[in-house]
Amino acid sequence: MPALEQECDASVGRLRAALIELYDSVGADPAAPQDVSRSFGINKTLTWKIARLIQSTDGLGAVPHVPGIASIEKILHATRSRGASANAISKVRDAARDFEQMIEIHVGDRATLDLVIDGLGANGSDPLELSRKRAFLGNSGIYGVQTRTNLVSVVVAPNADDSDQLDISMLRGFVGLRRLRSSARLPILRFRQWSGGGQPIGSWTWQPIEEGADSPLLRSFSSAELPEISSEQTPGGMDYILEPGSIGNRGAIDCFFADMLRKAAGRYRTPGDSTGEFGVTITVPTEHLIFDLFVHESLAPLLDAEAIVYAYQFTQGHREGNWDESSRLPLDRAPKPIAGHPPAIATPLVPKYNRIAEYVCDRVGHPWSAFRGVRLDLKYPPLGASAVMRFELPERSG
Repeated sequence: MPALEQECDASVGRLRAALIELYDSVGADPAAPQDVSRSFGINKTLTWKIARLIQSTDGLGAVPHVPGIASIEKILHATRSRGASANAISKVRDAARDFEQMIEIHVGDRATLDLVIDGLGANGSDPLELSRKRAFLGNSGIYGVQTRTNLVSVVVAPNADDSDQLDISMLRGFVGLRRLRSSARLPILRFRQWSGGGQPIGSWTWQPIEEGADSPLLRSFSSAELPEISSEQTPGGMDYILEPGSIGNRGAIDCFFADMLRKAAGRYRTPGDSTGEFGVTITVPTEHLIFDLFVHESLAPLLDAEAIVYAYQFTQGHREGNWDESSRLPLDRAPKPIAGHPPAIATPLVPKYNRIAEYVCDRVGHPWSAFRGVRLDLKYPPLGASAVMRFELPERSG
């Protein structure tokens, strides 16, 4: 255990032990914080924090419940008047001061310690959730736009003419996308296509899912009145840009994009290609990322995927699949299987999701009931980061 974690854990342990002794000396029950609040005239929020601190078995996880020095003094004043011993009071005061000194030595202040603890994912908490939420709120203000849900769905099926090749369709969407500043102009989607050597492919070979459409925008499932979304050709892809417009809920929209590529990739591993992966770069401050991988039932081994989040976005000229592992964020988690045949994907985060998935699969040429799925569900994904779903390609049998 690194020095900070070790000393923090020990310091919290000493404070917890001192508070237990203090409570014992006055007959206070740490499991009844409301009673303690009434009996001793202490703010109930403070007694709840003390209760959580005393009952915690994880020193690092208990840090958010450690009161400041001023609050500790309120507890000491209240218990002294009820007969707490001078020795018990002294132990709590000394332990609280030692805790503050530990903070000053290692990180400088309590706010920074909270961020350090947040990154450790102590006591089974979601690593960096506090930091990610703060970043979401801050980036929403800075960039002037935010979305409640960012949806990414990848549908993989064998090609009808050549079962050694895979057809891939991509569904991307934003639910509750809204501006917080009328002048905000932001690329909400960046489509990229790369060769195995990391060179951009000039021709745009993906086909819109919606019949007769000239872009991936899935108008039949998007809001009826969409703001202006312009497109700009880039090396290896296309950017779709939300232009300035109305702010707040009155300007909020749901918009979806879907396209497909026939014979997009080989089904089996080769000497130079043993894995497959799909990724999404977070281009809009996002409250909730839903990243689903659906594969045809004949491709079930692909569902044994891992989900990885990298701290930077996919950049031009970056060789496909060769992510810099040094930028890997501590947000790894195994995608969860989606139960049901067809997958039970309904979620209040994405209205009409079942209907959209059925429509996409029908256009791809396979019934929705033939697919199985896994899901990565991530709150407050970092802006500019890339979430990747990676899996091993199977060996060709025979």
